[in-house]
Amino acid sequence: MTIPARALPRLRFSVLALQWGGNLAAILLAALWLQIPDSHAWQFAFSMLSAAALVAGFCWIQILTFARIRPITRPANFWLRIVGFALVAVLWFLLAQWISSGRDSIPQYASLWNSKLSAGMRITFSPARIVCSLQIALDALIWAIMGLLLPIAITTTVEGLRRPTWRDACRPYRRILYWIAVFVFCIVVTELTSALVSWTPGKGVSSEVVSVVARLAFVYTTDILLWCLLLALTAAWMEADSVPQPILEGAPAS
Repeated sequence: MTIPARALPRLRFSVLALQWGGNLAAILLAALWLQIPDSHAWQFAFSMLSAAALVAGFCWIQILTFARIRPITRPANFWLRIVGFALVAVLWFLLAQWISSGRDSIPQYASLWNSKLSAGMRITFSPARIVCSLQIALDALIWAIMGLLLPIAITTTVEGLRRPTWRDACRPYRRILYWIAVFVFCIVVTELTSALVSWTPGKGVSSEVVSVVARLAFVYTTDILLWCLLLALTAAWMEADSVPQPILEGAPAS
């Protein structure tokens, strides 16, 4: 069975609805959480409890999605699955922030490297081109880390930390199509989101409000669909290829 044939049945309406509605609710609740005052001790305590509940709810949405994308008969303990997803998510966030922190120094490095080139090479490798190349390299590094952690996130939030699961998590790494899917997903989501969010058609306050709402809804829905498709493909690549059993001589064919 081909990978698309394995992946498409996993894209059920319940998966798409859970990601679309659950993540939207998490975003709106996070925006409301930012409005909670903390001038009193009870307000600060309520803010911390609300933050913990919000994080737990977001993790719960993801582990339910992963469980429906890659169902198994004996899933791990519910709270261990939340902890497993949270650890992988925090690891990716910290690595992405650490890599992104180097963007502020890119113009200085670009000017320094350009100054060390010959006169002819300085025109070809201008500071602007060096900056653009380094920005792309940092983005590609962040995307590659996401590709490394995604199968691990699915594994730890569905099957726990049992030894056989790591073999399943490593299977997508050996597929060039998996890496192509990861980078195509990241490029399309990044460029489409940036293009539509920065686009300002029409004039007037009312038309601009309608435009913003429509563009955000389209971008959000498209990103969710692409994310669910990537999850389904990744779960399909995590499965072992079925190997036909040889027919013994003299045995009846089934």
